[in-house]
Amino acid sequence: MTGKSKSESTQQKGEKVENRGDYDPSSPTFRLENSPFYLMAHADFKYHEDMDKVLHKHGVSKPIYRVMTVLREHQPASIGAIAEAALTKRSTISRIIDRMVEQGLVSTESNPEDNRITEVTLTPAGQQTLRKLTPIVGRQFSRAMVGISNRDIAHLLRTLKMISDNLGKLPIE
Repeated sequence: MTGKSKSESTQQKGEKVENRGDYDPSSPTFRLENSPFYLMAHADFKYHEDMDKVLHKHGVSKPIYRVMTVLREHQPASIGAIAEAALTKRSTISRIIDRMVEQGLVSTESNPEDNRITEVTLTPAGQQTLRKLTPIVGRQFSRAMVGISNRDIAHLLRTLKMISDNLGKLPIE
């Protein structure tokens, strides 16, 4: 060790950075079970592994469900807006939307002000499917959050947003 306590701060590119010790992959004391990113990925994997099975029972894939949840909050929505909100490439979202149109879950039409933009809306069948799946997804959320207070969930969300913001503005090199 360098003699610094885990809470000491150092200067790096003009910003104060705490010594992260056991949490930092570059530390000799780092262990995978202390990695926030490993634990986030593990929780996400477990959550979606179960969700995938349930959604498929109802004839819906995870990507289709994700698009439906985006449309629940914002519709009509452009393919670009859906891709951004769903954290998915635009070309992938276009293919998902095509499948959803074939399944009767969404309808598409050109934006009246700019015909290069395709607007997507849930059909009544898509809304019904979403209403059927929402309580199931709610049960999975509840299962995942057993023993975690609303205050802790709010803190987790704030922390994850900060991490996302940090990664959006600081280059790795």
